[in-house]
Amino acid sequence: MLRESIGMALQSFAANKLRSILSLIGVVIGVASVVAIASLSESGSGEMRRQFESFGLDSITVYRGWSDYAEAPPFNEDLYRDLRGSFPAIKAIIPVIPVPMQIISQGDSSGGQILAVDAPYFAGKQLQLDLGRGFDELDEYAARFVIVLGTELARELFPEGSPLGKSVLLNANELTVGCEVIGVLAKSESFMGDDTSRTAFVPAATVSRRLFGNLEAASIQVLATDKTAVVELGTALENYFISASGGPEAVWINTPQKWAEENEKMIGTLSLLVGGIAGISLLVGGIGIMNIMLVSVSERKKEIGLRKALGATEGAIQLQFLIEAIVLTTTGGLLGLGIGSGIGYIAVQLFEWTFASSAGPALLALVISGVVGIGAGLYPAARASRLDPVEALAAE
Repeated sequence: MLRESIGMALQSFAANKLRSILSLIGVVIGVASVVAIASLSESGSGEMRRQFESFGLDSITVYRGWSDYAEAPPFNEDLYRDLRGSFPAIKAIIPVIPVPMQIISQGDSSGGQILAVDAPYFAGKQLQLDLGRGFDELDEYAARFVIVLGTELARELFPEGSPLGKSVLLNANELTVGCEVIGVLAKSESFMGDDTSRTAFVPAATVSRRLFGNLEAASIQVLATDKTAVVELGTALENYFISASGGPEAVWINTPQKWAEENEKMIGTLSLLVGGIAGISLLVGGIGIMNIMLVSVSERKKEIGLRKALGATEGAIQLQFLIEAIVLTTTGGLLGLGIGSGIGYIAVQLFEWTFASSAGPALLALVISGVVGIGAGLYPAARASRLDPVEALAAE
């Protein structure tokens, strides 16, 4: 029975190709829009998370504020000891100390900044090395004059080739020291003004023991024991510094994990809004299909009357037209699925993202198209099933 009904539906579509195609446009556009938006949303979320991961989702950076009303406690060992004792979720605290010196290579000075950091800084920030290595424990123990350059800074200072093993000068007034280049960072995206491509790094021990003594850190990087605890730890640190300073302006806390989650929520919300607008096309398509089915009932009165005269029940007639509507919208759903996936893939490639898609939105779009078919076919099917066979035969 079901196979025969589907066969009759396909024959009906084949007999009215242009009308069937036109009636499918709304459903195809609606499903294609939903699928394309879902692909873009998922691919965009994945790309954004990959970018945030490059800044270390298990890290929190605490910057000194610029408020005249609240002053943060000094970034020193007493503070670090208190933070470790207060928050078991802290794995490590890495001070980031700006060094007031210029970088000079072959007589030319560079405008890049110099930061003094400990060896775990690079791993904590998820910074990859393109050449050489980062600092190790021996560099810190011996307070060696070594330096790691950002990719743009290395290209500017050594345009002729690899800087590894070569020396740069660090100059401040009458103080000039030479540093051996031991590493060059790989290119990475900047985040909230944190651009490492034009930054040079020297061991914090070298600066404190052999250059300036105890310079105060401008920021500290706090590494969490678990990525899932980062947002909660960031909130706890905000409350800690508010309590210690008397106001929220004393520090600014940057949590990549929190930014990633908030941006994913924003993308999801926008996708729902745009998807809802695209869903209107499905509603319009359903109305169009209902109209076509009503026309089909009017054109096939003789067929309906003949079938009822031969013993077809109202339920059989109703099922026939309902199946035709469902087959029509499901066909539109499949076409929309293919077109939407193609549009989404092309758009993702243009944005140079990694294509990501899940079966959930596609399955939902197909289910919705089937539901639209049921809704669009119920009234025409009921109208066809209630036709009087004598009147239906006499109509033509």
